[in-house]
Amino acid sequence: MMSANYAPQIRAVLVIREQDFREHMVASNYMQPKDTIKEVQVSEEKVMSERPYLTLFSMIMLFVSMVCLLKPFCNVLDIIGLPSSSCFLTVGFSAFVASVTSTCVLMGLCWSCTRGIAACVLVGIGLSGDLLCPTGSPVLVVSWLLVAGAVYFLYFIFLPEQEKVPAWCQSIGPMRPSMDPLHWRHALAGPNPDAPPPPVYSSLAVPSYGAVPVTVAASGPSRTRCT
Repeated sequence: MMSANYAPQIRAVLVIREQDFREHMVASNYMQPKDTIKEVQVSEEKVMSERPYLTLFSMIMLFVSMVCLLKPFCNVLDIIGLPSSSCFLTVGFSAFVASVTSTCVLMGLCWSCTRGIAACVLVGIGLSGDLLCPTGSPVLVVSWLLVAGAVYFLYFIFLPEQEKVPAWCQSIGPMRPSMDPLHWRHALAGPNPDAPPPPVYSSLAVPSYGAVPVTVAASGPSRTRCT
């Protein structure tokens, strides 16, 4: 169940790290931007398009497993003669909170090496739910649901889509699932095998040191000769 969430998150982390490296090289004038970079970025976005659905699928499976694990306690209450009318509601809500908090903590751990602030937000949502929800206070539980949902939507969906994104808002890739069944089919189909390969750069322009020709070999190490 959790592996359905591990794999897309780690794949997205690797894609984002590669994009950060290219942006750093271009910003430092070590790499000239080309049209192929945009093509590769589009292909990378398609690779990450399945992540929201796999994350949601893993949460649903975790919810079902938690319900199956906790439901026998309701039967115990029936056997010993205690009222169990609200037991199923308690079990369902507890399983829902556990699936959400576990998924947030898992995502935070996956992104901790690349997006520190975003990882802290995810881990904070998960740990706060683990601390507040077991208290059994309806006020605290409802407050956590509203605040956690608002923080997640604001940080990971609303702010990344704005023209001017704050520096403290770190993107972790597309996280909004689509309601279009056609998009679902493309996401489940996986990346396009005919996508263009990563761009090959023939030279790196280093300021005040002249040009450094670099030959990039697809099957061997790079050979650099300074002039």
